[in-house]
Amino acid sequence: MTATIDIARKRGDTRRLIFVVKADGVAVDISGWTAFKLTVDPTKDPVDDTTKLEQMTGTLTSGGTDGRVHFIPAGTISPGKWRYDVQGTDTNGEKVTICEGVYSVTQDITKT
Repeated sequence: MTATIDIARKRGDTRRLIFVVKADGVAVDISGWTAFKLTVDPTKDPVDDTTKLEQMTGTLTSGGTDGRVHFIPAGTISPGKWRYDVQGTDTNGEKVTICEGVYSVTQDITKT
């Protein structure tokens, strides 16, 4: 179920990131899932969470029956190429990695 998707953002942007959880190309009902986290870290294989740049808590979109969960970034990550993953806890109480990839932040021009 883990998909690899790269994310490209501008520094300071706080527009929500929306993910659709799918199995065999069909959206999964995640309305009973909990503990959605999107974590950004400088390395692909951190030994613990002390190096994380940001961790966002996910919110179900439309109640989760359509497989959608969204995250709102703080917009504080510096420009660079980082790594991220998205996890949630399913209805069996099992942790599931939904998505992972490169989280790129590029410099913006507007500073306010």
